[in-house]
Parts: sequence; structure tokens; C-alpha cells
Amino acid sequence: MSYVFPNAVAREKNLAKVFLPLIHCNLQYGNVELTRNGQGILLWISGDRLPLTLPMLACSGMIWMPFRIGQPAFNRLESHEAFCDREIEKRALKGYAYLWVVGVHPKFAGKGFGAQMIQSALSNMQRCGRTACVLRTDNYKNVALYEHLGFEQIYAGTEPSSQLPFWMLSHAL
Repeated sequence: MSYVFPNAVAREKNLAKVFLPLIHCNLQYGNVELTRNGQGILLWISGDRLPLTLPMLACSGMIWMPFRIGQPAFNRLESHEAFCDREIEKRALKGYAYLWVVGVHPKFAGKGFGAQMIQSALSNMQRCGRTACVLRTDNYKNVALYEHLGFEQIYAGTEPSSQLPFWMLSHAL
């Protein structure tokens, strides 16, 4: 998010404007998993729902994102996400689920809540007939955590306009 919102104050002010529509989208078209006491949230969606259609963007409120966060920030977000999404489409196995967001409140980081949510999500994905889970991270420090949970790195690249590296990982279900 520092690429999308280079100013730290603007970043903090706008994070909810980015993530609330994602949550709303997943409530309608994907899955939302929470820790028991609200320490963390995980969003995943079936790969056959991606890319999101115009009606899905409208119903989830994601279509209004450029107006909520401003066109320059939206353009940075969209260019980075669109490139990464195309790379996922090229490499993801048929029947995959996409692990879109894993977030744990900073106060509870490092206590295993993220791993618990991921394990629960993997089980739910399998119950829903998904054959693999694919995720992307823009933070290299997360790669080791995902590998510890059984994910295998399937691609590492750099998005051309942002020059940000990203890693894609997959977990067979």
C-alpha cells in the first residue's frame, strides 16, 4: 500500500476505503473468515469468479474505488493488480481458489492467527471443490511463512510500472 499511497497519513486514511469494498465483494462472491475474537480477517474467492465482472464490481461497490481513493492512487493500484492478476491467470491450476487478503491486527501479529485462518481457509476451499489455493504477496518476508504452511513458490517477478517485486505461491488441496 505504500506504493498506492506514498504519504503515510493518506495511506492510513484510505486503507478502509480499499479494504471495505474487498470485504463486501467477498461477502457476496467469495468467502470471509474471521478469527474468533476479531484479531484477523482472511478473504478468498474461487478462481472461476475472476476476473470480476462489471456487475460484480458494481454490486460490491468496488466500481466506486477511483472516486473514493482518488484517480492517481487508483491508477497505481489498478496497474499493479492487473499485471499480477494476469500472471496468476497464466499459472494457476484449473479449479483454484485465490487467497486475496490475510490480515492480522498488529497487536496480535506473530501469535499464529494468520496461520490458523489459512489452515481453516484451505479446508474450506477443499470442501468447496477447489483443487489448489493460489496467493500473491508483495512482501518477501511472507514467502517463508507461506512455505512453512505448505505453499510452493510458482513465480517471482516485478510489476513493470511500479517496479515492485511480487511472489506467487500455490498449495495443492
